[in-house]
Amino acid sequence: MNNNAFSSASRREVQLTPQVISGAVPEGLHGVVFINSACGTVNTDGMPYPPNYPDGSSCQEYGSPLINGDGMLYRIDFSESGKVAVRNGLLRPPCYYADLATSERVNPGNPWADLKFNNLGLARISMKLGTRNELNTAITPVRFKNEGAHRLLATFDAGRPFEFDPEKLELITAIGRNTIWNSGLPPFLKQPLAMVLTTAHPVFDPDTEELFTVNFTKTDEQMMKATHIFDVLFHDMDWLAAEFKKLIGALEGKSQEEKVKHTAAFLDKVHLRSPKKNPTWLHKIWNWIKHQFSNWFYSHITNKNEVKVLRWQGKTELDEWTITDENGDPIAIDYNMHQIGLSKDYLVLCDTNFKFTLDVMVNFPFQNEPVIDRFIRELLGGAMNDFSHLYLVKRSDLKPGGGNVWASKTKLPLETVHFSVDYENPNGQITIHTAHNCSACPAEWLRSYDQPATGGSVQIDPQKVGLISVGEMDIGKIGRVVVDGNTGVVNEEQTRFLHLTGEKDGAVTEAHTWAVGLYTYRDMLSPDYNVPRIEHVYWQSYGLREDCLTQYIYNLYKDPKRNRTFSAEEMLSYTRMGARYVLQCVETAGLTSIDHYTFAQDQYFWSLQFVPYQSARLGVPDSKNGCILTTVITGTAQASGDMTYTRELWLFDANNLAAGPVCRMAHPDLVFGFTIHSVWVAEAGTVPTPGYVLPVREDYDAMIAQMPTSDNLRARTQDLFDQKVYPYFEPPKS
Repeated sequence: MNNNAFSSASRREVQLTPQVISGAVPEGLHGVVFINSACGTVNTDGMPYPPNYPDGSSCQEYGSPLINGDGMLYRIDFSESGKVAVRNGLLRPPCYYADLATSERVNPGNPWADLKFNNLGLARISMKLGTRNELNTAITPVRFKNEGAHRLLATFDAGRPFEFDPEKLELITAIGRNTIWNSGLPPFLKQPLAMVLTTAHPVFDPDTEELFTVNFTKTDEQMMKATHIFDVLFHDMDWLAAEFKKLIGALEGKSQEEKVKHTAAFLDKVHLRSPKKNPTWLHKIWNWIKHQFSNWFYSHITNKNEVKVLRWQGKTELDEWTITDENGDPIAIDYNMHQIGLSKDYLVLCDTNFKFTLDVMVNFPFQNEPVIDRFIRELLGGAMNDFSHLYLVKRSDLKPGGGNVWASKTKLPLETVHFSVDYENPNGQITIHTAHNCSACPAEWLRSYDQPATGGSVQIDPQKVGLISVGEMDIGKIGRVVVDGNTGVVNEEQTRFLHLTGEKDGAVTEAHTWAVGLYTYRDMLSPDYNVPRIEHVYWQSYGLREDCLTQYIYNLYKDPKRNRTFSAEEMLSYTRMGARYVLQCVETAGLTSIDHYTFAQDQYFWSLQFVPYQSARLGVPDSKNGCILTTVITGTAQASGDMTYTRELWLFDANNLAAGPVCRMAHPDLVFGFTIHSVWVAEAGTVPTPGYVLPVREDYDAMIAQMPTSDNLRARTQDLFDQKVYPYFEPPKS
């Protein structure tokens, strides 16, 4: 593995003390930071995903988004004042071992190779077993007062959360039995590894000791269009590739309407080529699409629109409620529920603008056929809405026993993926601190064949293939939205949106909001303390780079009818001007940027986390009394013209970002890739085994028992789990 590539991520588990490059670790910091990230698949020695393996064979994962990989947790310990200790651990849920056992790369000649998993865009899927729960996105801490210990959950948008031991960095148990979670795929797909659509950000209330999360389903009409292609994908790939090339050549210069019409005819041709004996589930979906579906089909073939709120209180079983609109109908989610939030009296649910649909979930796996991939992406892709919907649920309505619960609906005038909520909601007024990636698509990623929208001599950097959030077609914004929890009406007088171009003397050198990213604040996600009113928020902005705004994204989001601040042509001009990564502090009362730091041209910072001091500092408010920890990738140009990249940890004084990092640290064995969400807790020792641990065999046997018996699939799956999965979760037989 190349440790110095832009997307390098090691799967090696290490324990180290990072070396101080400049400055010093401040005295008085305390606690432990956990950062989640992705680090490649069982087939690769981490990342980057190469086009070919050393033996010359093709790497199926090449071109995948960097966030599609196994979860690697980093534990950064400030327990000893003035020092930092780092450890990491690869998260291995049961599906990891199924992936390992079926891999032809790891286990050539294994009897389950036809059940193997493939990276198909944002998801890693086995057509027969289901979807990997990669647990690579975020961490949620909880603490039940009768135990005392902090418990930590690793989370993922397409899988139920798992608790892990904060000291050993090993999984303890899933939260909620497999059978209570509804699959996001059609009901007839009885797979042992269901695709569970949930939130990567469940929320815990330390006052009431309740964790809330969601499980939602959507109708499959849009998600499943054209998927019967995959019936023949693994049977005759050469034929399919050749036929696709003929189609693409014949459609050159045709309108989108003509492309769709001719592609539909082509899909009929593909359908006729599909295996007729024991049709696959994708073949069944094709039959569903071709016929007028009825209520019976809605009950048995396609999923329904539904959102369930789940409540966990440290027991084996979870409480659940179905959320409805004012007419009593289940609410529908267009994209995803990546984030939810809570205040003292309300749950805040959001249909976030992070699409989890066919065009990004299933990236056509001809990694060596860019012409085909480009055609499929342009045919299926679509721009997201320029707004988001919030659903506000009264917590007092969540009565024991479940049932239907009404939610008031609010339309935000801008699209959002992330937000936080003040715990206090006086007179039912909920204050929500929002991040807005305007006319952007954080679920898209750079492809090897992409071209920059700005033209000229700039090209896509091959080292950045797979990078998400590729470019922005309007300026990002930071918001403070105040909404009445009972009516859903936005309080316009108190609602504000901030955008900053950062221009000075013809260049972007000041604080800006180009491509707003992650954020942090003191006691964010604290399992011990609810923040009554968030006073200072530390924001990340990705900036603007010509090699990250593609022609594809430009075409998707250039529509002048979108709710936008700058036109598409103005965005090209700003992108040519460029903007670097920025870390800034925003005071929420006036929604004002009061402090910032601008990174160098070839420095990329991914995650950020507030780490508090144990003691107060004279003249420094509690909300700024700490350091901001960031993960940074620094590029250095070589004599050959190539770039090499090193990984570093930086600490900023939260009360003086402009002074730059007070400490920079690195280590040759600290090789993290695209790190994502993080959390800080005051203590993180080994936890006692809880009483709600689910027996893995019982949990997954219940799913295997639902599988069809055709083609001996159920028996083979049982054999796979008995031999290659369960032994890792059970004591050895004497």
